[in-house]
Amino acid sequence: MSKPKRVTIYDVAREAKVSPSTVSRAFSNPGRVSADTSAHIFDVARKLGFHTVGASYSDQREENRTLAFVLADLSNPVYASMLAGFQSTATKNNYSVIILNSQENEALERRSVMHILDTVDGIALAASRLSPASILKIEKTRPLVLLHRYSEGHTCVVPDTSHGIGQICEHLASLGHRKLTYLSGPELSWANAMRWRAAQAKTVEAGITLIRTQNYTPDFDGGQRAADEWFTNPTSAVLAYNDLMACGFMKAAANKGFNIPRDVSVIGIDNSITCTIAEPELSSLSSGSYEIGEQAALSLIWQADNRSRRDRRVITVPTDFVQRQSTGPRAQVPLESRML
Repeated sequence: MSKPKRVTIYDVAREAKVSPSTVSRAFSNPGRVSADTSAHIFDVARKLGFHTVGASYSDQREENRTLAFVLADLSNPVYASMLAGFQSTATKNNYSVIILNSQENEALERRSVMHILDTVDGIALAASRLSPASILKIEKTRPLVLLHRYSEGHTCVVPDTSHGIGQICEHLASLGHRKLTYLSGPELSWANAMRWRAAQAKTVEAGITLIRTQNYTPDFDGGQRAADEWFTNPTSAVLAYNDLMACGFMKAAANKGFNIPRDVSVIGIDNSITCTIAEPELSSLSSGSYEIGEQAALSLIWQADNRSRRDRRVITVPTDFVQRQSTGPRAQVPLESRML
């Protein structure tokens, strides 16, 4: 009895109606083949029983179920929370996770993603600084999901920022505050733009005058530098781009003799672990970071398991204001008057 004929790339190419070189690239360098074409080739190869390097495609697929999680700053607690939700969900679904830190650098983020593109089943970009064109280029090759970033035509998981900042403005207005300074984060950050836009709308509704600082780095040092600007035009309340900036601001204000919240109420965004470590404990907007990570992983896994399909939804995660010790009633004597 003769042995069954071994299936070759030419058989796969003929059945898939593509060239043999395209089949070869799909297996050896998949980044050069579109996701739809790769999915079709892999399906045909599986049906024909095509083997590469001694293993079937299905075997390789089970052994190499990997997702990439690209974050802007590994030292920022909010990304750690997103990653925890993402990795927990990925692990439950038998996916491994590769972590890349772009250090708030668009060029580094782009190089890092292109370097690992051929080795993963999907990519999650957290607070990405990449241009829409770069994002589109990646998605043509691999399933993709954006966290804390919106880009039309892509899967995006974002917090309901407007609702949460509305709660903050109502809280401040109830305490008698009439002026609020927003400590602005990175200029190119989508989240920064959304937080500022929400603050503009919600302060009008609450009868609060809003002031914006120039852009600062989203860290402790950035908050301290923003405080120097605030000292020149103080307000009774401050909303920082994130918790780290809020903590930096509080440190700088305390060093200048300001009491929080007697002299100035301070609020952060993200409700990270730094809120309970801060002195006083920081009031903050919970942005649902862990749930954002979970939802992103579920979407990406669905796309990776259904390679010829894309999940082009905008998934909105609820937010909620968490009051702690850093907010209080507006002082009877305006802060501006006491600084003259």
